[in-house]
Amino acid sequence: MFSRDGFGELPWIPDTDGHWFRDVAAAAGVDATIESMRHYNATQMLTGGIDLRTAAARLGHWGGGHMTLRVYAHRTRPSDQRAGEILARGLRGGG
Repeated sequence: MFSRDGFGELPWIPDTDGHWFRDVAAAAGVDATIESMRHYNATQMLTGGIDLRTAAARLGHWGGGHMTLRVYAHRTRPSDQRAGEILARGLRGGG
């Protein structure tokens, strides 16, 4: 599929992109992984009002966005945020 020599004779080492990302992130002074940046991208799109189909397509999720909803949207719903605020008030004794 991918080749590090350009001729299809030497396969690309599977974690090449991970090493590349770590090097670039370190040089930029960013403490992040590819996975954390993907999560950030997904949640920013969803909380920023990007429609589910567009966000899902950009993430490579097909089938109407079910995967996107299951993996990312649960952390962005306003009701979930309100629930967290209510629980935090209760823990502080403001109940």
